[in-house]
Amino acid sequence: MFHFGQCVWREVQSCGLKKKYHEDKCFHLNVKKLIAIAFVPVKDVIDAFELLENEFDDDADEFIYYFEKTWIGERKKRGKHSNQKALCINEFYLGTGRKRPQFNHELWNMYDRVVADLPRSNNAVEGWHNAFANRVLINHPTISKLADKIKREQSKFEIDIEQVRLGYEPKPKKASYRKLDDRIKRLVQAYDNNQLAQYLSGLAANVTL
Repeated sequence: MFHFGQCVWREVQSCGLKKKYHEDKCFHLNVKKLIAIAFVPVKDVIDAFELLENEFDDDADEFIYYFEKTWIGERKKRGKHSNQKALCINEFYLGTGRKRPQFNHELWNMYDRVVADLPRSNNAVEGWHNAFANRVLINHPTISKLADKIKREQSKFEIDIEQVRLGYEPKPKKASYRKLDDRIKRLVQAYDNNQLAQYLSGLAANVTL
Protein backbone atom coordinates (compact mmCIF):
# COMPACT_ATOMS: atom_id res chain seq x y z
CA MET A 1 0.00 0.00 0.00
CA PHE A 2 2.85 2.36 0.86
CA HIS A 3 4.44 2.02 -2.58
CA PHE A 4 1.09 2.44 -4.36
CA GLY A 5 0.34 5.68 -2.51
CA GLN A 6 3.87 7.02 -2.96
CA CYS A 7 3.83 6.28 -6.69
CA VAL A 8 0.56 8.17 -7.06
CA TRP A 9 1.93 11.10 -5.04
CA ARG A 10 5.11 11.26 -7.12
CA GLU A 11 3.03 11.41 -10.28
CA VAL A 12 0.92 14.23 -8.82
CA GLN A 13 4.18 16.13 -8.37
CA SER A 14 5.58 15.09 -11.75
CA CYS A 15 2.45 16.43 -13.49
CA GLY A 16 2.86 19.79 -11.76
CA LEU A 17 -0.24 19.27 -9.61
CA LYS A 18 1.30 19.53 -6.13
CA LYS A 19 0.01 23.08 -5.60
CA LYS A 20 -3.43 22.09 -6.90
CA TYR A 21 -3.47 19.13 -4.48
CA HIS A 22 -2.83 21.41 -1.51
CA GLU A 23 -5.14 24.25 -2.61
CA ASP A 24 -8.02 22.56 -4.46
CA LYS A 25 -10.14 20.62 -1.97
CA CYS A 26 -12.04 18.76 -4.68
CA PHE A 27 -8.87 17.59 -6.44
CA HIS A 28 -7.30 16.71 -3.08
CA LEU A 29 -10.26 14.49 -2.20
CA ASN A 30 -10.43 12.86 -5.63
CA VAL A 31 -6.75 11.86 -5.54
CA LYS A 32 -7.35 10.21 -2.18
CA LYS A 33 -10.40 8.45 -3.62
CA LEU A 34 -8.20 7.01 -6.37
CA ILE A 35 -5.88 5.60 -3.71
CA ALA A 36 -8.93 4.26 -1.85
CA ILE A 37 -9.60 2.04 -4.89
CA ALA A 38 -6.98 -0.25 -3.32
CA PHE A 39 -9.67 -1.19 -0.76
CA VAL A 40 -12.31 -2.11 -3.35
CA PRO A 41 -12.70 -5.81 -4.26
CA VAL A 42 -10.67 -6.64 -7.38
CA LYS A 43 -13.81 -7.38 -9.39
CA ASP A 44 -15.03 -3.80 -8.80
CA VAL A 45 -11.75 -1.93 -9.31
CA ILE A 46 -12.55 -0.86 -12.89
CA ASP A 47 -16.05 0.29 -11.92
CA ALA A 48 -14.55 2.38 -9.13
CA PHE A 49 -12.06 4.03 -11.46
CA GLU A 50 -14.69 4.77 -14.09
CA LEU A 51 -16.84 6.32 -11.38
CA LEU A 52 -14.01 8.72 -10.49
CA GLU A 53 -12.20 9.55 -13.73
CA ASN A 54 -14.70 12.16 -14.90
CA GLU A 55 -14.54 13.96 -11.55
CA PHE A 56 -11.15 15.45 -12.48
CA ASP A 57 -10.60 18.74 -14.33
CA ASP A 58 -8.95 18.80 -17.75
CA ASP A 59 -5.62 19.94 -16.26
CA ALA A 60 -5.36 16.51 -14.60
CA ASP A 61 -5.70 14.54 -17.86
CA GLU A 62 -2.02 13.54 -17.88
CA PHE A 63 -2.25 12.32 -14.30
CA ILE A 64 -5.44 10.33 -14.96
CA TYR A 65 -3.89 8.77 -18.07
CA TYR A 66 -0.88 7.67 -15.96
CA PHE A 67 -3.17 6.16 -13.30
CA GLU A 68 -5.28 4.34 -15.87
CA LYS A 69 -2.32 2.95 -17.83
CA THR A 70 -0.29 1.96 -14.76
CA TRP A 71 -2.88 0.65 -12.31
CA ILE A 72 -6.18 0.06 -14.15
CA GLY A 73 -5.47 -0.77 -17.79
CA GLU A 74 -6.05 1.38 -20.86
CA ARG A 75 -9.32 1.00 -22.74
CA LYS A 76 -9.25 -1.31 -25.72
CA LYS A 77 -9.00 0.65 -28.97
CA ARG A 78 -11.30 -0.75 -31.63
CA GLY A 79 -9.60 -1.31 -34.97
CA LYS A 80 -8.53 -3.83 -37.56
CA HIS A 81 -6.83 -5.99 -34.92
CA SER A 82 -9.71 -6.01 -32.46
CA ASN A 83 -10.90 -9.46 -33.55
CA GLN A 84 -7.56 -11.21 -33.41
CA LYS A 85 -7.86 -13.85 -30.72
CA ALA A 86 -4.14 -14.01 -29.88
CA LEU A 87 -3.98 -10.26 -29.39
CA CYS A 88 -7.04 -10.38 -27.20
CA ILE A 89 -5.55 -13.04 -24.94
CA ASN A 90 -2.13 -11.46 -24.61
CA GLU A 91 -3.04 -7.79 -24.53
CA PHE A 92 -6.41 -7.40 -22.87
CA TYR A 93 -8.17 -8.29 -19.67
CA LEU A 94 -10.79 -10.65 -21.04
CA GLY A 95 -14.28 -9.29 -20.57
CA THR A 96 -13.17 -5.82 -19.47
CA GLY A 97 -12.30 -4.22 -22.80
CA ARG A 98 -9.03 -3.03 -21.31
CA LYS A 99 -5.35 -3.76 -21.74
CA ARG A 100 -3.40 -5.22 -18.88
CA PRO A 101 -2.09 -2.46 -16.61
CA GLN A 102 1.57 -2.19 -15.74
CA PHE A 103 0.73 -3.61 -12.31
CA ASN A 104 -2.08 -6.17 -12.11
CA HIS A 105 -4.87 -5.29 -9.70
CA GLU A 106 -4.07 -8.21 -7.41
CA LEU A 107 -0.58 -6.84 -6.72
CA TRP A 108 -1.72 -3.62 -5.07
CA ASN A 109 -5.26 -4.41 -3.95
CA MET A 110 -5.75 -4.50 -0.16
CA TYR A 111 -9.38 -5.58 0.17
CA ASP A 112 -8.80 -9.29 0.85
CA ARG A 113 -5.90 -8.54 3.22
CA VAL A 114 -8.03 -6.23 5.34
CA VAL A 115 -10.93 -8.72 5.40
CA ALA A 116 -8.49 -11.45 6.50
CA ASP A 117 -7.07 -9.12 9.19
CA LEU A 118 -3.60 -9.22 7.63
CA PRO A 119 -1.13 -6.30 7.56
CA ARG A 120 -1.96 -3.91 4.73
CA SER A 121 1.66 -3.74 3.66
CA ASN A 122 2.87 -6.28 1.07
CA ASN A 123 6.42 -5.64 2.21
CA ALA A 124 7.49 -6.08 5.83
CA VAL A 125 10.42 -3.69 5.34
CA GLU A 126 8.28 -0.70 4.44
CA GLY A 127 7.63 0.35 8.04
CA TRP A 128 11.33 0.18 8.84
CA HIS A 129 12.19 2.06 5.64
CA ASN A 130 9.90 4.96 6.56
CA ALA A 131 11.15 5.14 10.13
CA PHE A 132 14.80 5.01 9.06
CA ALA A 133 14.27 7.71 6.42
CA ASN A 134 12.72 9.94 9.09
CA ARG A 135 15.68 9.35 11.39
CA VAL A 136 18.21 10.24 8.70
CA LEU A 137 16.32 13.45 7.77
CA ILE A 138 18.82 14.23 4.99
CA ASN A 139 18.00 13.77 1.32
CA HIS A 140 21.59 13.05 0.28
CA PRO A 141 23.66 12.13 3.38
CA THR A 142 27.41 11.70 3.13
CA ILE A 143 28.83 8.17 3.35
CA SER A 144 30.17 8.78 6.85
CA LYS A 145 26.88 10.16 8.17
CA LEU A 146 24.89 7.35 6.57
CA ALA A 147 27.30 4.75 8.00
CA ASP A 148 26.88 6.28 11.45
CA LYS A 149 23.08 6.09 11.17
CA ILE A 150 23.24 2.46 10.02
CA LYS A 151 25.48 1.55 12.99
CA ARG A 152 23.01 3.15 15.38
CA GLU A 153 20.15 1.34 13.68
CA GLN A 154 22.02 -1.97 14.01
CA SER A 155 22.55 -1.33 17.73
CA LYS A 156 18.85 -0.59 18.15
CA PHE A 157 17.91 -3.85 16.40
CA GLU A 158 20.29 -5.86 18.59
CA ILE A 159 18.67 -4.39 21.70
CA ASP A 160 15.17 -5.13 20.36
CA ILE A 161 16.13 -8.73 19.50
CA GLU A 162 17.62 -9.28 22.95
CA GLN A 163 14.47 -7.94 24.63
CA VAL A 164 12.33 -10.38 22.58
CA ARG A 165 14.63 -13.24 23.64
CA LEU A 166 14.13 -12.22 27.27
CA GLY A 167 10.36 -12.42 26.86
CA TYR A 168 9.47 -8.74 26.51
CA GLU A 169 6.40 -7.99 24.41
CA PRO A 170 7.05 -6.13 21.12
CA LYS A 171 6.09 -2.47 21.16
CA PRO A 172 2.41 -2.11 20.22
CA LYS A 173 1.26 0.17 17.45
CA LYS A 174 0.53 3.75 18.41
CA ALA A 175 -3.09 4.29 19.43
CA SER A 176 -3.67 6.59 16.46
CA TYR A 177 -2.55 3.86 14.03
CA ARG A 178 -4.69 1.24 15.77
CA LYS A 179 -7.73 3.51 15.50
CA LEU A 180 -7.00 4.12 11.83
CA ASP A 181 -6.74 0.37 11.18
CA ASP A 182 -10.04 -0.19 13.00
CA ARG A 183 -11.83 2.48 10.98
CA ILE A 184 -10.56 1.08 7.69
CA LYS A 185 -11.52 -2.46 8.67
CA ARG A 186 -15.05 -1.40 9.65
CA LEU A 187 -15.52 0.37 6.32
CA VAL A 188 -14.17 -2.60 4.35
CA GLN A 189 -16.34 -5.10 6.22
CA ALA A 190 -19.41 -3.01 5.40
CA TYR A 191 -18.58 -2.81 1.68
CA ASP A 192 -21.58 -2.57 -0.65
CA ASN A 193 -20.93 -2.09 -4.37
CA ASN A 194 -24.27 -0.30 -4.65
CA GLN A 195 -22.83 2.43 -2.42
CA LEU A 196 -19.45 2.66 -4.14
CA ALA A 197 -19.23 6.47 -4.24
CA GLN A 198 -19.98 6.74 -0.53
CA TYR A 199 -17.53 3.93 0.25
CA LEU A 200 -14.68 5.65 -1.62
CA SER A 201 -15.39 8.93 0.19
CA GLY A 202 -15.25 7.16 3.54
CA LEU A 203 -11.95 5.47 2.73
CA ALA A 204 -10.51 8.69 1.31
CA ALA A 205 -11.01 10.34 4.69
CA ASN A 206 -8.65 7.73 6.15
CA VAL A 207 -5.98 7.87 3.44
CA THR A 208 -2.81 9.93 3.93
CA LEU A 209 -0.12 10.91 1.45
